[in-house]
Formats: sequence, C-alpha cells, structure tokens
Amino acid sequence: APTLQTGSVWKTAPDHLEVKAQQLHKACQKAPQQDVWTEPTEGITSTVLDHAEEALRRCFGKTKEGQRYANNPLLGLNAIFKRLDQNHSGKVDRSEFLQLCGILDFNGSTDLMNALFNRYDLDRSKYLSIDEFGRMLFKLDGDPHGKALSTIAKMREALALRAGGFETLKAMANQFRIMDHDHSGELTKEEFMTALDVFFNCFNLRFSAAEKLSLFSTFDRDGSGSVSYDEFIRGVRGEMNDFRLEWVNKAFSILDKDGSGVVTTAEMSGTYDVSANSAVQSGKVTPQQAISQFMQHFDQNSDGQITREEFTENYEWVSASIDNDDYFELMMRNAWHIAGGEGWSANTSNLRVLVKHTRSPDEVVCVLNDLGLPRDPALRTMEVVKRLKNQGVADIAKIEFCG
Repeated sequence: APTLQTGSVWKTAPDHLEVKAQQLHKACQKAPQQDVWTEPTEGITSTVLDHAEEALRRCFGKTKEGQRYANNPLLGLNAIFKRLDQNHSGKVDRSEFLQLCGILDFNGSTDLMNALFNRYDLDRSKYLSIDEFGRMLFKLDGDPHGKALSTIAKMREALALRAGGFETLKAMANQFRIMDHDHSGELTKEEFMTALDVFFNCFNLRFSAAEKLSLFSTFDRDGSGSVSYDEFIRGVRGEMNDFRLEWVNKAFSILDKDGSGVVTTAEMSGTYDVSANSAVQSGKVTPQQAISQFMQHFDQNSDGQITREEFTENYEWVSASIDNDDYFELMMRNAWHIAGGEGWSANTSNLRVLVKHTRSPDEVVCVLNDLGLPRDPALRTMEVVKRLKNQGVADIAKIEFCG
C-alpha cells in the first residue's frame, strides 16, 4: 500500500494533525493494494492531456487574437469565440469546442479531443463556459479560481484512472466524519492541506503550495478560515448532470410505490428479488436479512428507510466513475429493469416471454414491469399475463418463458 511520508512536514505539524494524517492514511488503505501508483502508459492520461493543453495554448498564441491580447489571453479567446456563439449563450458544446480548436489550428484524435473537453466540463453539463474554459486553460497568475478548477480536473482524472479511486475518496469522506469529534463538519486550513497531501500522495499526485491555497480559497467561500469537508469532497467528486439525475429519479419511483418519498423495507421486499442471491440460496442469510443488507448500501443514517436524497447520493458516487451518459443509462435500465433504450443503451435485463395468440402470429414480448414477480410458477404466470394485459398486449392464449 502507499507509504505515508514521515519527513519534516509531519514532524513540524501539530500533534492533532499527525493523528489526523494517520487516520486519513488508514482510510486510504481501501485503495487497490500496490506499492506505488503510477499513471497508465497507454490511453489518454493526465500527462497526455497536459501536453495537449500546452500545445493548445501555443496554437492560440500564434493567432492574431493571441498576439494582440498577449497580456490578456481571455479577451483574445472571447474574441474568437464570438464568431461561434451565434445564440450568445456564453457556452460551447462539444462540436463548437472542436470548431474552436480548428480555428486555433489544433487537432487531435477523437479520444484526445473528447478527453480534453471532459477535463474542462467540470459540471458534466456537456457545455463549457467560455470564461471558465479560458481560466482553466491559461491558469493566469492572480487567478486562484482558475487554478483551483484546473486542480480539481486533475484530481478527478487521477481518481478515474485508478481502480477504486472514487471509492477511496468516499472512504476518506467517512473518515472525516469519524475524526470530526465536535461535529462541526469543517476542516481548518492546516487540516485541509494535510488531507490533500495524505490522500493524493496515494495517487502519486503532488500539489504546489499555490494550488493548495487556491483550492482552499475556492471552498472557503465565506472567508471563515475553514471549509466544509462534505462540500470539498462533493466538489472533487462532482455532481450528476440532469440526464443522469432523471434516470435515478425513475429508479427511485419504481421502489417508492406509495409516492411518499421514502422507501420502506416492505416496499423493497415487494420489488427487489433476492432469491438468486447465493447467500440466500445457501441458507447463510434469510431473504429478509438479504433485503436489509441491500438497503444498507443506500440507508446512510441506518433508520431502516431510504429517502430520495440517500438514494441519489449513492448514485452520485456511482456516476463519478462513469464517463459516458449512454453507459450510465444502460446501467440504470438493467439494474432497475427499465425497459426500452436504443443502441447499446437498450435494456437487456427485463423478462421476455413468448406470447401465443389465438388470432395472430406468436411474438416475443418484453414485460415492461417485471420486478416483484411471485416465485411460485403458477402465480408467476398469472401475474405476467396480468401485467402484459396492462401494457396493452391483447388476445393472449398462452405464454411461455424464454430460456
């Protein structure tokens, strides 16, 4: 596992910081075990993106706008952008970003250009604010916010490149709560700097004093001299975009039968089938225990219920390690048996049955609502026929289960 450094930085730190450093290091032990983590040598890595970013800056410097506004490149970039921004939105989508790069005479592979766009799309909205894009690209002296945004992007890249990266970040967040004896939810500047050094040292990622200070200033919005550790963790992790949030809400609505905003154990038992669980089949746990164990993944306060907020928070962490919206849709469709989808986002988990009609040819039909079916074969058949009729399938003489 990564080794906690014991140089002068820790010897000069107050005792409580040494203790917290050790506690945070223990939290990081949940990361995949290896002596030294290094960036992969293949694919679009942070190092490759750094070189591409430098090349993009050089290309900009060769334009007439880059030369005219050499002392204020943001103005030059905005002047170029105005040619593209016909709707005056102040933002660019992926295709407009490629056009902008083309104007700058900067070209790369599809994978490189997509990865570069993703570096700047911190809110995963599929749009770049031209102001924030420029500040992250140029990292101007005297612009700590721009430096902070760029640093957050590198953090995410490191977490995404290492298996278990975001899980380790989540473990550190839990450790913060354990260490927070006064329940303030805050980190002092010294604690914040210590957390950065300990955690990202596991990923062989180092930050300059200026980068750490810019990060602290960004999260210390009220100038109180401390930052909310939840806010910091979520800032690094990022939030789901509206497209993904819509899928999470669809899944929660499947569970929340009465629309109360809370999923009870009874509701989960009526929807989530644990009969295929190997521990249930072997008799190690009862079906009810398996349901309780499953609910613990979402139930943050252990009150035996799952709120919409708890359900969403769980998928915020899942979403953080998934780059592609289509794959996220596929994952949600298959996990919660949401029928439909196109292309590689098409659902493959819902039950399909062969429906034999009396007056028309046989057909294979997808059962749109197949969660919570009875396990008894006869009852299962009756319930499937009922649900098929509810979804508009008529003239059902008989059904046969496929496979």
